[in-house]
Amino acid sequence: MEETTVNSLLKQKKETKKALVKDLHLTKKTPLLAIVLDKDLTKQHKELITAFLKGAPALNMEVIVLADKTIKFAKNPRVTTLSYNRQNRKILLEAADMALAFPFNDVQEMLINGVIPVSIDRDEVENYNPNEETGNGFIYEKNDPWHLFAALVRARETFKFPYDWKHIVREGVNSVAKN
Repeated sequence: MEETTVNSLLKQKKETKKALVKDLHLTKKTPLLAIVLDKDLTKQHKELITAFLKGAPALNMEVIVLADKTIKFAKNPRVTTLSYNRQNRKILLEAADMALAFPFNDVQEMLINGVIPVSIDRDEVENYNPNEETGNGFIYEKNDPWHLFAALVRARETFKFPYDWKHIVREGVNSVAKN
């Protein structure tokens, strides 16, 4: 993908994020992590998300859970819940920096919106390698909170480097264009 297209995507993402952060009264300078729950959760996924949300404040990022009203999680000051609907989904994917990508999530939709997936190993996600500057996401090896947390720490730390983050976004958008 051309550099100008990625620059335009990131510029639009910045504006959408700014508006969403203002509307929800969130912290402006932290990464925004989306958790899109558009399917019924398995017991394993609900346990994984519940455990992660307990430790989420330690990551210093804003977490937005987009879910049906029937899915409940414990209250957490750094976690915002939005009702699942098409408009909220569109805005969240246009604003988020990264997202937890479960098997039921559409990773290509995330990547085309410049959202970096944090996922269990799957075909659409290539683990970011900072030495080779390759990859379009962050992979955790086991479906447990500690491995998930480790992948999110890597993503959070990489987010601090704008050049590297922009490169990952470009890799993600390009990976969708190739398919």
